[in-house]
Amino acid sequence: MRITWEEALTETAEKLARAKAESGAESVAFSVTTPSGTPLSDSIDWIERFIRHFGSPNSCSGTEICNWHKDFAHAFTFGSGMPSADYANADTILLWGHNPSNTWLAQANAIANGRDKGAKLVVVDPRPTALVKQADVWLPVRPGTDGALALGLVRLMLLEGVYYNQFLRTWTNAPLLVRQDTGLFLREQMLWPDASLNRYVVWDEKHNMPFPIEGDRVLPFEQSATLRLRGDVDVIVAGKAPTRVVCTPALELLARAAAPYGPGHVEHITGVAPACLTAASKLMGAGRRIAYHAWTGISQHSNSTQTERAVASLYALSGSYDLVGGNRVRRGPFYRPVDGLGALSPSQLSKALGADKRPIGPPAMGWVTARDMYLAVTEAKPYPIRVLVAFGTNLPLSQADSALAEEALKRLEFYAHCDLFETPAARFADIFLPVNTPWEHEGIRFGFEISDEAASLVQLRQRVVEPRGESRADNDVVFDLACRLGMKDEFFGGNLEAGWNYMLEPLGLSLADLRANPRGIKCEIDSQERKYQLPHHDGSGRIRGFDTETRRVELYSELLHRNGQPAVPTFYLPAEDEFIRRNGTAKRFPLVLSSAKSGYYCHSQHRGLVSLRRRAPEPIAEIGQGLARNRGIHEGDWIQISTRNGAARFVARSGRIRLVAGLPRARPHPPSDPRAGKQQREQPDLGRCRRSGERLDPAPLVPLQHRARSAD
Repeated sequence: MRITWEEALTETAEKLARAKAESGAESVAFSVTTPSGTPLSDSIDWIERFIRHFGSPNSCSGTEICNWHKDFAHAFTFGSGMPSADYANADTILLWGHNPSNTWLAQANAIANGRDKGAKLVVVDPRPTALVKQADVWLPVRPGTDGALALGLVRLMLLEGVYYNQFLRTWTNAPLLVRQDTGLFLREQMLWPDASLNRYVVWDEKHNMPFPIEGDRVLPFEQSATLRLRGDVDVIVAGKAPTRVVCTPALELLARAAAPYGPGHVEHITGVAPACLTAASKLMGAGRRIAYHAWTGISQHSNSTQTERAVASLYALSGSYDLVGGNRVRRGPFYRPVDGLGALSPSQLSKALGADKRPIGPPAMGWVTARDMYLAVTEAKPYPIRVLVAFGTNLPLSQADSALAEEALKRLEFYAHCDLFETPAARFADIFLPVNTPWEHEGIRFGFEISDEAASLVQLRQRVVEPRGESRADNDVVFDLACRLGMKDEFFGGNLEAGWNYMLEPLGLSLADLRANPRGIKCEIDSQERKYQLPHHDGSGRIRGFDTETRRVELYSELLHRNGQPAVPTFYLPAEDEFIRRNGTAKRFPLVLSSAKSGYYCHSQHRGLVSLRRRAPEPIAEIGQGLARNRGIHEGDWIQISTRNGAARFVARSGRIRLVAGLPRARPHPPSDPRAGKQQREQPDLGRCRRSGERLDPAPLVPLQHRARSAD
């Protein structure tokens, strides 16, 4: 039924406050859609501020299926998320599980500019995408085996000596000695207990002895050139009884991890031919500026962290990090952030769902996986989640296990959902809060990607049209709820413009300045190359280095080792393959399933638009010519695809499928097995999909109350 905004916000605030008072802020979870490709980019900082000041460590953002590897696992190697690729000035462009022609047109344009200047293109993708047809080298990897492919390339580069030797010796932890008995780096006080410092230790081959080096000071190359990188050394570790300990340089440990992945073995695992592997390695050697990006082709597998480690280590061998034509680290514009990072106390953050299983994973930042959140709702593990507030997410469609998602949404004591349209997820909500599009409210942006010029721009996007119906901006909802929940001071008295001026103050700008300059204002950024080698301003001679424990690029990660993870990149079979290996179900599940975005829709958005539904009315499964022939499948046939987790129905699509005489046709209509129940996903919006061309219900533009209010 229809209710007023005042009723909706009052009840939502009351439910949040009650759950927090009775069960702690951790009993309230938040589900936040990606700001990449959605209107949430206007409000994500304020939403994160709200969650953290409210005190909840449980924000479900989909990071485990989208960005964890590139934004956070990448930091295990370089100390930062994956920087922007400078495609326009690259010698080699490497796209790994990333298809910008279909997902990021600004990048696609920059790639075209780089190609026009002579850049070579290497594409790692199991599908022959549009960019594959332009590539100099295509590596059609079997889904989930990218880590083995990357290790094969690492092996080739080390074997052929085409890595950037000076960068490797000076700016990575390749020469640091690792104790074989503990897996920890050899430290100064292990050898000399009375030393005042406890620096990392390397082996000087010129003098045949160990010596300590400081993480925040750089060795002259003449000295780093004498450091041992391969083989083992014996050192005498001090103690009650001095002990001889075998130690190994970090690069040697990486080389040993990559050694089994010769071209033949890589082909057996990945399907990539040795000739393609060799051709790709020649385009990634020292002296070439390499711009790369890796996305969902890596992230949507259970081994994504180790795969990213392998790809990042491969990239480190090229020495292209933070170079023009490589992956650029741009700092600035230097505004004041408001995302509330650090507002959660360590004790509260430790309560994040999954923190016990993944102490250096997403829960360490307060981001939880959907499955952990579902189980906290349905089984109260490790404690019950009572309330959920969602900002634009569509959990049953965007995350795995639709049946469990629906069960969790049904069991919540209270669920408020903010969205542009009434989605399948929103239909489970107690209260639906209609938000409007970016064209109906203002939004501020500090820097855009792709180029230095774009990165320096600060711009206020002004309102284009008046809000439809009674819809409000996400920011308006967040600021209102914050004030009702006692966070008025943290939200500038409920005044969004005051908050924006607070952000702009370090730039010497105000909101009035941006309104007077609708094209934006250019601000200072730091875009010089190799910022890691710049000295600090205190005259100490210390360098910035990398934001890692060793202050160097970490080919060997002691942090991962201490947390029970492989310290050097290691290939694991993806979970599905491992399940088959352990349970012997290869005959039941003999095929490999992957995914790709539709060119008509963005995430699960826009499926209610009639014009797009006419062009893409059905769920599509692309299958190969051989598979279609062997299974008697023809273009347009309805097929059912089953996995160990459930089943879903699709329309077969392959431009090369031909009718094959004598083979039975698949069923021409969608299967309707009454036994499938919730384990069988229905068509795109979970059973509420109309036939092709039929109009969906119009989006609600007023607050709605779906379920009867629970008794107090």
